[in-house]
Amino acid sequence: MGILSRLLRLCKADVHGVMDQMEDKELLLKQYLREMEENLSQKKDQLNQTDRIIRQVTGDLDLHREELRRLETDLDLCLGKGKDDIARMLIRKRRTIEGGADMIAQRLDRLKTEKRFLQETLDRQLLQYEELKVKVAGLCRRPEGNPLSAIGSPEDHLPAWKSPTDEEVELELLQRKASLQQGGVP
Repeated sequence: MGILSRLLRLCKADVHGVMDQMEDKELLLKQYLREMEENLSQKKDQLNQTDRIIRQVTGDLDLHREELRRLETDLDLCLGKGKDDIARMLIRKRRTIEGGADMIAQRLDRLKTEKRFLQETLDRQLLQYEELKVKVAGLCRRPEGNPLSAIGSPEDHLPAWKSPTDEEVELELLQRKASLQQGGVP
C-alpha cells in the first residue's frame, strides 16, 4: 500500500506542476485585480445605498418631530380652553408618535454605525487594492529570466523621447563655440 500511495501522490504533484506551468501568472493577477475592483464597486454601491437610506430615515424622523411640535401646540391650546377630551386624544397620539420617533432614531443610529464600518472597510480595501495594483504593474512590466529586469528599462526612468527643437540645437552650438573661443573643451 505504501508504494501505491506514494505513486498516487507523485502523480498528483506532477499534475499540479503541469497546471502551474500552464497558468499565465500575469493574467491571473490581472483577473484578481478585476475581481477586487468589482468587489470595491459593490461596496461603494452598498455605501451609497446606506447613505440614501440614512437621508430618508432622517427625513422621516424630522417629520415625526415636526408633528410632535404641532401636537404640543394643539395640546396647549386644548388645555387652555378646557377641552380635556380632545387633550386626551392628542396625548395618546403624541405618545404613539414619540414611540415611532424613538424607533426611527434607533434605526438611524444603527445605520450610521453601519455606514462608518462600511466606510472604514472600503477605505482599507481601496488602499490594499492600490498597493496590489502597483505591485502587479511592476511585476507585469519585467520579463522573467532577464537579469536586467530588476533595474527596469530606460523608459521607466526617463521621460518620453522627443526630438530637440531647432532653438535647442542652435543654443548648444553657440555654447560650444563660446567654449572653444575661451580655450576650453566643450
